[in-house]
Amino acid sequence: MAFDGIMLSALKDNLKENILGARIEKTYQIEKKLIIINLRHNNQNLKLLISTDPQGARINLSQLDFDYPSYPPDFCMLLRKYLKNSYIQNITQKDFERVIQIEIEKRGKKYTLIAELMGKYSNLILLDDNDIILDAMKRITEEQNKERQLYPGQKYQAPPGQDKYNPLTIKTPEEFLTLIDEEFEQAAYRAVMYNFRGIGPYSAREIVYRAEIDPSQNYDKLNASQQRDLAESFIKIFELVKNNNYKAVIALKDEEVDYISAFPLEHRDPDKIMDFENISKMMDYYYLNFLKDKELKKSINNLKKIVQNYLNKNLKKQKKLKKQLKESKNADKYKKKGELIKSNIYQLEKGQKEAVLTDYYSEAQNEIKIKLDPALTPAENAQKYFKKYNKLQKSVKHLKREIAKLRHEEKYLNQVMLNIEQAESLEDLAEIREELKEENYIKKQKQKSKNKGGKKLPPRKFISSNGYQILIGRNNKQNDKLTKKIANNGDIWLHTKTIAGSHVIIKRDTSKEVPDTTLNEAASLAAYFSKARDSKNVPIDYTEVENVNKPKGARPGLVYYENYQTIYIDPDPELVKKLAKD
Repeated sequence: MAFDGIMLSALKDNLKENILGARIEKTYQIEKKLIIINLRHNNQNLKLLISTDPQGARINLSQLDFDYPSYPPDFCMLLRKYLKNSYIQNITQKDFERVIQIEIEKRGKKYTLIAELMGKYSNLILLDDNDIILDAMKRITEEQNKERQLYPGQKYQAPPGQDKYNPLTIKTPEEFLTLIDEEFEQAAYRAVMYNFRGIGPYSAREIVYRAEIDPSQNYDKLNASQQRDLAESFIKIFELVKNNNYKAVIALKDEEVDYISAFPLEHRDPDKIMDFENISKMMDYYYLNFLKDKELKKSINNLKKIVQNYLNKNLKKQKKLKKQLKESKNADKYKKKGELIKSNIYQLEKGQKEAVLTDYYSEAQNEIKIKLDPALTPAENAQKYFKKYNKLQKSVKHLKREIAKLRHEEKYLNQVMLNIEQAESLEDLAEIREELKEENYIKKQKQKSKNKGGKKLPPRKFISSNGYQILIGRNNKQNDKLTKKIANNGDIWLHTKTIAGSHVIIKRDTSKEVPDTTLNEAASLAAYFSKARDSKNVPIDYTEVENVNKPKGARPGLVYYENYQTIYIDPDPELVKKLAKD
């Protein structure tokens, strides 16, 4: 998202138009980097959204719905303490930087909420009336940044200013031209970007394009007429900004976002341009339909890396233990060598490095070469082989037990990987992340409250053509709950045979046999929500739920079952849409 000073100025103007004088009622921290402030203004309830996420830092009025956590983090508690029942007095964007200041008054005391929306450096800070930091969403210590600290008790310092000019102060083409070095040897659009604050690449190219100049043409190659045209184009664009004359748009090309902007960009060539009533509504639409999908993919990839790392370690350890087991199963050869040394002890001497002896244990009684430790006596060499034999014999059971544990973990991790790949929302991933914390794959954060907050997602729900409810687990913990707590005796349980997949339950309220149509539909859903989603003729086992059991100590989602039958069926994406229960 090209979030430059022009975009932020448009959002600032939209906020000033709608929330000056609004009362702050309550603040929520939806996730680590997202704050929602509930406002009351002109008999209306409004929501101010502030995100410091590097991929989508923004501030806007929002009409989206959020699940509010029941326990607020410390920073949110602080905002509630100081801002509840306060009033918004002013909203400013100092020097056209990517910083919004919200001036707030509460019973004669003044506070400033500062949203620094600068990519990976984005932050949210609350100041008292002396510009002392009460707290910051992301605290910055001296160890992290010697030049600028952000933590309680520190005097607030604005982000280091860019050595550029404020474009809103430029009033004439002549003034514009005097501020750019005539010998600037880079592209004309860069001359605009590098000399004036808050102008991103797309906005800079647009200014040059509207002057009927190739944006990539070097500034020092422009003649005097072209330079003046560029200056006039610059003035016109910023007249739009000064007069709050925006036309918020999202442009699409090949169904992907080509750009979002406070006004249409003539230098771009999109397939479709979507207009919005105001910039806040555009931001909501962009987040809901495009940015959220990017966040989902990013979170999926992050979780997959964690799980894949554990899978790699698991498989590496399995390989090592299997090699040891193979060696252990050949333990008899060490016993035989010990016996042969013992039976020939009379002809061996200390200091020998090897012995060539007759193998009395083979039918052909061939000669066998046995390595000896020259520092040991023949008897000690025999004992050395007997000890290795005994050690390997004892290790077989241990190795088999450890390999079984690793195979169990491998099966579990493959199921988790599938759940991550098929996650449909950030909420899905949050539950999987919580499961991985509980299973000690992700380090747990210290909790100040036992209440973890957040609303748990229900299983996926479908209704068969015959009217039967079909439930499908979203993750391993939910699979356990679905099979062992939600399902009743007589309900039908389905799962892909020897393939990672979700638990599927057909709810049966009567003793009647489940129709074949419903059984086939549930089987197709089980295939779709499995590792075999893109396969054909997938084997699906099914049985009554009372035939499904969980081994003692098994990880979430892992079960064994008996008295089952198998259906072979194709996954059907269209059936998923058809049977989905809204």
